[in-house]
Amino acid sequence: MSRFALALLALTPLPAVAAAADAPSPAPSAAVAPVVHKPLRHLTFAVDIDQSTQTDMRTIDVAASKGGNTEHYVAGSVAHGTIVCDIVGVTPDGNLLVDVTEDSSENRSSATKRVAVQKDGGLVFLPNQGTLNEEESELVTLLAPGLMGGDRATGDSWTYRQTAPNYSASKTFRLSEIKNANDVSLSVEETYTRSGADGLSGTILGTLDYDPASLVPLNAKLNKTTRQEDTTGYKTRKLGMTYTLKEDSLTKH
Repeated sequence: MSRFALALLALTPLPAVAAAADAPSPAPSAAVAPVVHKPLRHLTFAVDIDQSTQTDMRTIDVAASKGGNTEHYVAGSVAHGTIVCDIVGVTPDGNLLVDVTEDSSENRSSATKRVAVQKDGGLVFLPNQGTLNEEESELVTLLAPGLMGGDRATGDSWTYRQTAPNYSASKTFRLSEIKNANDVSLSVEETYTRSGADGLSGTILGTLDYDPASLVPLNAKLNKTTRQEDTTGYKTRKLGMTYTLKEDSLTKH
C-alpha cells in the first residue's frame, strides 16, 4: 500500500458528499464543507493552455467564391501558469476533498474552490462557488484514487462510464509502458455528449506519466475538442492542456 493510501486510512473520516457525474462544464452540486486547517497533501502543477475556436455561421449572403453559405471565424489564445491542488480530506466512501487554485495568464486565474473527487474521477462541487476552469477540472480528475483500478500489466485497458440527466461520458485508459514502480505511461481517450438546448459532444485524447505508488500524475498532455451546433451554425473548440508536477509535499518529485 502506498504512503499516500496509508495517510488516507489514518485520517479521521469526514462527512460524506453526494455523488455526481463528471461533465465538460459540471454544475455545482450539494456537498458538505469540512473544517480543515492543514492540507493532507500539497501539489503544485505547471500548466500550459492552448485554446482555439472556429465558429461557422450559416448565411445566404456569402458568395460561392468565399466558401458558399458559411462564414468562418477563428480565435485563439495561449496561457501559462500554475494550478495548486491541496488535498484536505477524505470522505467515508473514499472520495478526496481537494482545494483547487489557479494562477495563470490570459485571465484564467481562479480563486480557490473545493471539490470532491470520486474514485473513478467524477466530481462533486460545493454550492455557491461556481465551477472549475476546464484545465482545472481535467487535472483534478487525474487525482482520482481509483484511476488505475488496481494492479495492471502493459497493454491493459479499463473504462469508466458516467451518466447524468442529458449527459453521458466514457473514459478509457490504457497502460502502454511500465518504467518502474513509480512511473508508468498511460494513454486516455474520452467521449462525452450533452443533449438539450445547449447540447454538445466532444472528445479528449491524451497521454500521461503516472506514479501508481503515490497516486499522482507526473505530467500529462490532453487535447480536448468540443463541438456545438444551434440554428445559426456550429462551433468547434480545441483546448490543449499540458501539466507538469512541480511540487508534492509527500514525495521527492
